[in-house]
Amino acid sequence: MRWALNLMSLLWFQSVRAAVENKQPVSVKTAELGDSVTIECQINSVVKTRVWYRATTGRKLQLVAKIDKKGTITFGSQFNQYNKLYSVKLDGVRIDLHMWYATRGDIGTYYCGVVYADFIDFGSGTFLQLKGILPAQDTIKMKVSVAQQPESESVHPGDSVTLSCSVHTGDCGGEHTSVFWLKSSESSGPQIILAGNKSESCERTESGSPETSCVYKLPKQNLSSDDAGTYYCVVASCGETLFGNGTELHIKGKTLKLQIHKARCLLVLLGLQETLS
Repeated sequence: MRWALNLMSLLWFQSVRAAVENKQPVSVKTAELGDSVTIECQINSVVKTRVWYRATTGRKLQLVAKIDKKGTITFGSQFNQYNKLYSVKLDGVRIDLHMWYATRGDIGTYYCGVVYADFIDFGSGTFLQLKGILPAQDTIKMKVSVAQQPESESVHPGDSVTLSCSVHTGDCGGEHTSVFWLKSSESSGPQIILAGNKSESCERTESGSPETSCVYKLPKQNLSSDDAGTYYCVVASCGETLFGNGTELHIKGKTLKLQIHKARCLLVLLGLQETLS
């Protein structure tokens, strides 16, 4: 009798997980400093406890808000003092996160999720990037610019490609500049690729000047359909974060990969075998 109850519990749990539909339709959202920003999320699930998390560029995961089954919203400890600037709008399957005034500290990847007893089922994520607003004299002083090449690239599965990012730093110089890459795609959401601060070439613009021009490269080898998407070069320099124009990487043809639902079916079968034995 006990094995039958375990079997029913296992099948119910799998059916609940399979019924979850968690969508974050926008993978990268761009706004101006001080803008009002809404990050969208749609969750269709019988499980009512939901959460919003933020992953910072420093790889820290922070709880933004939790919504219990009664619809009560509780903000995370790091957001309590700012809860007048954040709100969560509940409307059917939507649990949109709203910021009334976006600041530099809001930059990061936001994930909505469904909370189960032993894990959280997250959406694909939305990366929020902000364009800094600088006084004219500061803009002239910094002279920071970012350019990416090429704008788009089409390759076949198994090919290799190298993405390039040219960075011209301002008065703070290259030693105060950090660079990483951000991949955006509909299938996987935003992904941060840490490529370090090494560049292929750097040179001073003038003798004795701290200004430098550097070229950063991201090599990609043995490409598959999972590598398709838009790659952004992200530069932190002089206290500001700048984004390149992006390079769209298109993968021609298709590559075979194991489907998630097949893996889940295999796990269910293994669970049944263990339960019945």
